Amino acid sequence: MILSRLLNRLLAHDAAATAELGRYAGRTVRLVFPVISDTLTITAEGRFADHDQPAEATLRLPLAFFIAFMFDRTAAQQRLALEGDAELAAGVGRVLGGIRWDLADELSQLVGDVAANRLVWLAGKVGGVPGAIGSRMALHLIEYWRDEASLLADKDAVARFCGEVDTLRDDVARLDKRLQQLLKKSA
Repeated sequence: MILSRLLNRLLAHDAAATAELGRYAGRTVRLVFPVISDTLTITAEGRFADHDQPAEATLRLPLAFFIAFMFDRTAAQQRLALEGDAELAAGVGRVLGGIRWDLADELSQLVGDVAANRLVWLAGKVGGVPGAIGSRMALHLIEYWRDEASLLADKDAVARFCGEVDTLRDDVARLDKRLQQLLKKSA
C-alpha cells in the first residue's frame, strides 16, 4: 500500500511515464526494494494499485543498485534482477528509471513555494544538480578517508591484514598445542 502510494505520487507529475506505464494495464508486477516490497497491478491510467495475486514479473533493486546508481548508472543496471516476463519487468523498470522527482514541488508543500525554490537553488549552487550532492559528498569523503586521513583501508591493506591475522591464529594454535604437550610431560 505504501509503495503504490509513493510511486503514484511520483507518477502524478510525469504524464509521459503514466502513458508508457498504461501500455501494461492489467498486468501484475512485484517490486522488491531493500526495505519494502509489494505486488502491484498496473491500471489503465498508468498508475499502480495493490494486488494480492502472483506477479507476472519481478523487479529486484538491491541496496547495491542504489549505491552504484549514485556513482555509475550503467553499473547500477547490472545490479537489477528481472524475473518472469522480461518484457514487462524491463518496461516497468524503464518507466521507474525515467521518473524525475520534483524536489521543489514536494518541499513547497512543507515550507512554501519561495522557500522551496530557494532551498533547491542553494542545493544546486553548492553541489551541482541537487540529486548529485549526496553522491559527490560521499565520493569525496570516501577518497579523503582512504587517501588523506587513512581512516579507510585500501584493498591491499585489508588483504595484508587478513593474512597477518591468519598467521597469528595459526601461531597461537601451535603455541597452545606446544604448551599442552609440555604440561603433559611435566605431569
